[in-house]
Amino acid sequence: GVLPGESNITATAAAATLAIEFGTLSRLTGLPQFEEAARVSLQAIWARRSSLNLVGGHIDIMTGDWTQVDAGIGTSIDSFYEYLLKSYILLGDREYIEIFNEAYPAAEEHLRRHPWYVEVNMFTGTVVWPIFNSLQAFWPGLQVM
Repeated sequence: GVLPGESNITATAAAATLAIEFGTLSRLTGLPQFEEAARVSLQAIWARRSSLNLVGGHIDIMTGDWTQVDAGIGTSIDSFYEYLLKSYILLGDREYIEIFNEAYPAAEEHLRRHPWYVEVNMFTGTVVWPIFNSLQAFWPGLQVM
């Protein structure tokens, strides 16, 4: 739920990157509900991806509607990609790598404008923000994993 006076809007990176921490918590405590909550959150984000296999930057957690449809590898989305691969490596759950194996090629196809990565409309692939930001710096490290 959402506390009174707080926003229903969250960044994709916040909603979809709980698996490592919550998965570890579940394994340490023997209580599976933490990992399951993280999985449900990720599944909800991925279920709302566009036909281009892209996700937007912000989503309303109460309605499931995208409130920012800019897709990228930086601000608001960066750790979505990062945690998919790292969660698979740490937790061994094939669902994470299966989503990554759809999301990563889509990012390469629609977000890469050699040698940079841009932000595009998640539904059309049209460039909306043609600049580099520092939160994209993780991408080369992810690519060599």
